[in-house]
Amino acid sequence: MMPDAIAVAWPARLPAKPRIVLASSGGADSLGALVWLNTQRVHGLIADLSVVSINHHIHPESANWSALAVRQARHFGLRADTIKVDLPPRSPEGHRSLEARARAARYAALSDYLAQQPMGSVLVTAHHLSDQVETFLLAALRGSSVAGLCAMPALAAFGSGWHWRPFIHTPAAALHALAQGTSMPYVVDPSNFDTRYDRNFLRHDILPLLQARFPRALEGLSHTARQAAQDWTMLTELAEQDSGAPWADTLPLARLHTLDPARQANLIRGWVKAQGALMPPKTKLYEWIRQCHTAHPAQRPTLRWGDFAITRYRQHLYWRNLPQEAGFTPVIWNDKTQPCLIAGNRRLTLTRATVNDPLALAECWLSRPWILRPRAPQDLLNKAPNQPKQDLKHWFQQNNIPPWLRDSVMILEIDQQLAGIVGLITQDYYQAKEQVGWRITIEVTANLD
Repeated sequence: MMPDAIAVAWPARLPAKPRIVLASSGGADSLGALVWLNTQRVHGLIADLSVVSINHHIHPESANWSALAVRQARHFGLRADTIKVDLPPRSPEGHRSLEARARAARYAALSDYLAQQPMGSVLVTAHHLSDQVETFLLAALRGSSVAGLCAMPALAAFGSGWHWRPFIHTPAAALHALAQGTSMPYVVDPSNFDTRYDRNFLRHDILPLLQARFPRALEGLSHTARQAAQDWTMLTELAEQDSGAPWADTLPLARLHTLDPARQANLIRGWVKAQGALMPPKTKLYEWIRQCHTAHPAQRPTLRWGDFAITRYRQHLYWRNLPQEAGFTPVIWNDKTQPCLIAGNRRLTLTRATVNDPLALAECWLSRPWILRPRAPQDLLNKAPNQPKQDLKHWFQQNNIPPWLRDSVMILEIDQQLAGIVGLITQDYYQAKEQVGWRITIEVTANLD
C-alpha cells in the first residue's frame, strides 16, 4: 500500500507545515505511521520530523525495542531519541494497573520532552481505529459518562504543543501494510496477545465476532465516540458557565449547592477536564459529592484517583496534584541559569517577572547560593521590612492554606534567612520598584535518565 492511500484529515488548528515528533514503540503501527509521515515530509507538508521512543523497563527487551525504533528513524535519515522512565509506584488505593502507570509515566515524559522542542511542536502517536473502539468499549463497560465515551480525540493541546492522532479513523491493517512494505523489522510485543488483559481480550476475542456479524462495527462504534465528543463539548461549556468564574485551583462549595445532582457531577468533570486529568470513577465521584454536602464542617472529604485529588476544606473545593505534595530533601541551587530538580519530579526555573510582582525576587540575590527545603517548626516569616516576625503555622492558618500543602511547601533560604515560600510569598528580598525581578516557577516532570 502506498502512503498516500491512507486518507488523513489535517485539523485546521494544526500549524502550517508542523514540526512533528513521532512517539514510536518500534512496532508495526509506529513504523507504518513513520512511513506515512516521512512521505508527507518529502512532499513538503511537514517542516520537520523526528522520533522519540520511551523505555519503561517493563519487558526484558524494552531497551532493544527502543533501539529498533531509533534504527527505523535513522533508516529514513531522521533524528531519534530514547527516554528512560521509571514507573510510579502503585497508589495506596491499589487501583492503578501496570498499564495505567506506564501510560502516565510515558505521557509525563513526552510532555517534558516536547517542552524542549521548538514552540508549537506536534506529538504524533499511531493510535488507530481499533485502539479507538477498544477505548470506547472499555469506557462503556465501566459505565463511564459521556466524558469517558469520547475515547481519544484526534487533536488535543498537549504540554507546550499539540498531540495529534492522525490515524484514529484508520484501520490497523492499513498501517501494518505500510510497515510490511519497508525493509525494516519491527517489534512484536508478545504481551499484546495475552488475553488476560482486557484490551487484548476485546481485540482478539470480541471485535472479530462483532465484525463477522456487523462488518462495519468498528466504524459505527467510532462514530458513536465522535458523537459523544460533540456532546461532551457542550457539557463542558455548561460546566464552565456553572463554575461562575475562569477555572482555577479552587472552586467555591456554594457553586455545588445551587445545582441539581447531575449538574454538580458535570461541574466537577468540567473542572477535571480543565486540569488535564483523567476522569474519576463515576461511583466515587457521586459518593464524594454526597459527602461534601453531609460531612461535618471540620471534616475534609477527599476524592482521590490516580495522581489527583479534590478536597473540601472549609467553604472551598481544592484541586490537588498528589506528586507535588510529596516530601523532599533540601537542595542547594547555585547556578540559577539552570533548572533545579526537586524530589526527581519537580523542576524549578526562573522567569523574568513583571514590575511590582509580589512573588518576584530582586536580581541581586541571584548570585547567592539558595537552599530549598521543607518548612521547619522554628520558621518565622517576616512579611515586610521592619515588621514583627510571625510564626509560619499561624500565617498558614490566617491565609487559609490547606493542611496538606503546609508540609509540601518549599521554603527558600538565602544567607541562612527565610526568604520566602515558593509560589506563595516573598519577604524583604522582593524586587524594588522599577528593578528587574525574577519569579520561581514550578512544573511537574517525569523522571528522565
